[in-house]
Amino acid sequence: MRWRDMTEPEATALPEARLGGALLGAVVAAALLFLVAAAGALIAFDQLRAVGLRYMIAVGFVALWSATFVFMSLLRLRATPTVANLGLAVWIGWRLAAFLLSHAGWPLAVDLLGEIVLVAGFCGYMTAGVRPNAYYRRRLPAA
Repeated sequence: MRWRDMTEPEATALPEARLGGALLGAVVAAALLFLVAAAGALIAFDQLRAVGLRYMIAVGFVALWSATFVFMSLLRLRATPTVANLGLAVWIGWRLAAFLLSHAGWPLAVDLLGEIVLVAGFCGYMTAGVRPNAYYRRRLPAA
């Protein structure tokens, strides 16, 4: 898809240039993810330790990713879609390695495949979606 820079009047008038819709939903969900992870680690660290080191790392990484995503989104940093996509790709890569090393069987394979589908959708939206491009990068699809 080809993009063009938004004009100043477009940037102030178009709803796509504001944090809203599915993008707002993703930011709110990421904030909730961080809050639950932080509260869980503080209140019930023993449960986190019980899942084993590989999954502790995965939980810690996705919690750090979510805080970074929220922070970058609120600052409207242009690199947010790229950083968010890269972070989720690393997280899925780690989860895949943890799954393969755990020999956990088909239930975790289904869980991981579901996460891969969701990450692919998120990454596609952040890369090609009109709202992420308008909000972070101040650009719209070229006519």
